[in-house]
Amino acid sequence: MEDKNYTIEIYWNVQDVLSLDDTLTIEECIEVLDLAQNNHDANYGINWDTLKGWIEYIKEEKETI
Repeated sequence: MEDKNYTIEIYWNVQDVLSLDDTLTIEECIEVLDLAQNNHDANYGINWDTLKGWIEYIKEEKETI
């Protein structure tokens, strides 16, 4: 069977982000996910390290406010 329209999707959610840092708010988790989606390198995709990096970014931004 050949289907040229076959696709897969990978999902990340708020619980994934919270599993890395449970001090974040739901809004911050959503921001992490949005940043990861909008800024990821398509050669590498989104992975745990990507999420950790955006968590660090969010926390640093929060400290400068």
